Amino acid sequence: MRRQISQELIERLQQGTAPFQRLWEPSMGRDFPHNPVSGSEYNGLNFLRLMLQGRNDPRWMTYKQAASVNAQVRKGERGVGLVRLITHVERVKKDEQGKTVRDENGEPVKEHHALEKPYFKGFTVFNAEQIDGLPELKQAEPVWANHERAEKLLAASGAVIRHGGNDAYYNPGRDVIVLPKKEQFAGQGEYYGRGLA
Repeated sequence: MRRQISQELIERLQQGTAPFQRLWEPSMGRDFPHNPVSGSEYNGLNFLRLMLQGRNDPRWMTYKQAASVNAQVRKGERGVGLVRLITHVERVKKDEQGKTVRDENGEPVKEHHALEKPYFKGFTVFNAEQIDGLPELKQAEPVWANHERAEKLLAASGAVIRHGGNDAYYNPGRDVIVLPKKEQFAGQGEYYGRGLA
């Protein structure tokens, strides 16, 4: 999988379309890949693999998880293979006679045991764009307030600042700083970081 991800990343970089190159593209969204059913965020190679898919919706889940929230993966959709490191197993607790130990509700008590040899287990996830029956994605609109000191630093540069388009750069010949509109950035840090770079 590492080789496949590396190849995808190299191809995207060569095409100029890596998902993390422009922090202001509205198509990238303002959220990272996560699982709304389990509440967990993807990380490591799984994170990178999902970012490379180029989806606008950051929500990903397994087929069973979609079904658990009364949603359905559309017929013919292809998922993305990910891996998880299994370091523990869950077992039903037994007493000295080998009988199942139960809690006050009569349910079997479970214990977690560390594995001597952890292993990777593969699983497949689907993007919310591939699933019918999910609520529409609601992204919080960024709350914009100018940062006084950063605004003064931009003004002190003496350069003309122009907003619009989908590029961020400084033109030394014209002494112009060109930036996308503030609303296109995920937040103040990204905007001022790019403008003052």
